[in-house]
Amino acid sequence: MNKLLTIMSFVACLLFAGCSDDEPDHEANLFSLAVQLEGEGELAMGIHDCEIIVPGNQQYISIDIIGDYDCFRVTAVPDIGMVTSGDKRIKILLTNNLGETSQTGTLEFTVYKGKSWNKGTVTVTQRALSSTKPDEPEELPDKYRFKLVKAGLTPFMYDDFRVPAPFDNLAFQIRDYLDRYNPFGFPEFVQSYDSIVWSAEGMPNTVRIYERKTGDSSSEEHFTAQWSSHFFTPGSMKSYLKGYYDGKVIYSDSIRIDRYERDFLCFDWTKGSICIDNPRNMGVYCLLDKSREYSVMDTREINGTRYSEIHARNNKSLPDGEYLSISREVLVKLMRENIGEGVSAKNKIQSFNCVPEGVEGELFWENKTTRILLLHELPSDTSLEEYYLLIEAK
Repeated sequence: MNKLLTIMSFVACLLFAGCSDDEPDHEANLFSLAVQLEGEGELAMGIHDCEIIVPGNQQYISIDIIGDYDCFRVTAVPDIGMVTSGDKRIKILLTNNLGETSQTGTLEFTVYKGKSWNKGTVTVTQRALSSTKPDEPEELPDKYRFKLVKAGLTPFMYDDFRVPAPFDNLAFQIRDYLDRYNPFGFPEFVQSYDSIVWSAEGMPNTVRIYERKTGDSSSEEHFTAQWSSHFFTPGSMKSYLKGYYDGKVIYSDSIRIDRYERDFLCFDWTKGSICIDNPRNMGVYCLLDKSREYSVMDTREINGTRYSEIHARNNKSLPDGEYLSISREVLVKLMRENIGEGVSAKNKIQSFNCVPEGVEGELFWENKTTRILLLHELPSDTSLEEYYLLIEAK
């Protein structure tokens, strides 16, 4: 433990060395958190804090500190796992918890910009490995079993695509063991559970499809039979519905969620529709990643070039000035996940046909069919300052 503290103190000092020499004298809202789990787990997210509960097996936890600031300093490390840090990211490696009980630790850090500061905490609870193995489903009567089912696809701009892509909307249902869907009331199978939770591999958040809370003099119960979500990247992931009783998984079902990229994300420049008048902004959210949301403009065309825009949505209702740098971060993160690191837009912007006036190009990406610019729209009498992505067909 002393060795770990020494390593973290050294890393933190390196990070802090780049900060201003001014003594911080006031607190400000400088950052938000985005957490990524390598495996399964549950998260309760705040803007500057997070509580994480994970099973007892080994996994990495990645914590991105998103915002416009000079540096951050780790002030306390959890006494479980191994902590490393880099540019705007902290990683915790949890090894198998072979003990008999859960273990909990807290990471504390402070973010600095000039004379302002902002503190953050991440509390991690890892269950004992022996307690994470669910009971065999065969021990549960059929009437208490359930199924996780894909229930529909709504492609971008309601086009007639049969295979889902990133940013398309996917619907899911929970059904009984006979594959019956009941959208009203509480089906019989929920009686065995305190909660039923939807999750997926590598996703930072979970969704409680069913929950029952009982107090001294009252009880509360809610159930969702169908729900929908978008996803931000192509690929394949395993998704789970897990039924909990007394803190343990007693039954689960799973499916694979596959998303296939078109020309880029949801855009198909040949088969996709074009909006001629009154373009809409479609909200894009992921129930399993609540750290960010986007809005996508309907595809339009200028002088034979099809194009669209992707904007970041202020889903945490932060003041515009504070959200500006965060919006840039989440747009760059989207591009990093789907194409890679951007390059300078200098000498690239002239290759685009649909760049409006009053903007500056900052970063550039491309693939075989598509070119993308990160644009900085400057404030004016008719528009607020913002960042967004311009997407053009080649």
